[in-house]
Amino acid sequence: MDPRTEQRLIEILETDPDFYVPIKKLWLMLQAEGLPLDMDLEKFQAWLEADDRFEIEDLDDSLPGDPEEAAELERELEEMGFFGWPRVKLASREMTAEDIFAGLLRSLERMNWALRGAWETRPTGDREMEAQLLDALALGEELEREVRELIEERRQEQSEAPVSTPGLKDAQGH
Repeated sequence: MDPRTEQRLIEILETDPDFYVPIKKLWLMLQAEGLPLDMDLEKFQAWLEADDRFEIEDLDDSLPGDPEEAAELERELEEMGFFGWPRVKLASREMTAEDIFAGLLRSLERMNWALRGAWETRPTGDREMEAQLLDALALGEELEREVRELIEERRQEQSEAPVSTPGLKDAQGH
């Protein structure tokens, strides 16, 4: 891989708010930036897998049903920015609890955005589908609210925690 492309790949993985970045999204980003990437997606993934600097997560996220319909849905989701697995992260990039909560919140926000879009484009007159979408919307928004509350509680706990400064003595010399 070209050194400039490799450096940009590492920069993206160091700074992306999502620790695990979809490999296809990353591959498309590098191409969109005009960087030399002389390999197809499968070779790119194999190159990442062979390099110890990267960790790959791969889940079976195949969509059920007709393969042609599933492929079409996958394309539509990717156009909206929803990429499936596999995903990659820098092995050296450590995740904190705050990072995990922030990632969960971003995922919930995207899910709720997609559910609101599904509601707006739903076929009219299908009461069962409307009820399912309303239930999903309510659950998604409730989960997002609860995660926001957890994040806020955690921030408050951290701001209230006493700060110790190693090496400094208090007013009594302790």
